Amino acid sequence: MIAQIDAMNLRQLQPRAVQISLTLATLVLTLSAATTNSPTAKPATEGVRSEPTPSNVLVPPPQSVFVIPKKSSEGKDPFFPGSTRVYVSDTPVKSTGPVVSVGDLSLKGISGTAAEPLAIINNTTFTTGEENDVITTAGRMRVRCVAINMVHGTVLVQVGGERRELRLQPQK
Repeated sequence: MIAQIDAMNLRQLQPRAVQISLTLATLVLTLSAATTNSPTAKPATEGVRSEPTPSNVLVPPPQSVFVIPKKSSEGKDPFFPGSTRVYVSDTPVKSTGPVVSVGDLSLKGISGTAAEPLAIINNTTFTTGEENDVITTAGRMRVRCVAINMVHGTVLVQVGGERRELRLQPQK
C-alpha cells in the first residue's frame, strides 16, 4: 500500500517538476537576453578610440596585370602553347589595304522632320549622332553622322578622324 502511495505521488510530482524546470529555463534565457540587449549596457572601452580592423576597412580588389610577351622565352599562351600569334613585334605594321577616302560617300537624300532629320548615305539611313557601316567601292567603312542640315541639303560626317560635308546632288 505504501508503494502505491509513493508511485501515485511520484506521478503527480513529475508534471510539476517539468513545469518548474521550463519556468526556470525561460527565466534564465530572459535575463541573459535582457543583459546583452540592454541600452544601459556600455562597453568597457567607452571613450577609447579603436584602431580600424580588417573587417571595417574597405580594401580595393587587386588589379590584374597582363604582360604580352615579345618572344617565346618570356611566356606562352596557356590555351594554345604552339601558337605564335601572341608575340608582339617592335616594328610597326604597315597597312596594305586600300585607303578609303570620304570621296566614296554620296548623300542620296534627306528626309524626316525638323526635330528628327534622316540622311541616306550610300543607301544607309542615318540620324544625327548615329554611327553605321557603309558599303563603298573599296569595302565597308565606319561612318558617323555628326549633323544634318535639311535647309541647305548638307550632312556633316566623320570617318576616322576626318570630317567632311556631303551635299545633295542636283536632280538631272
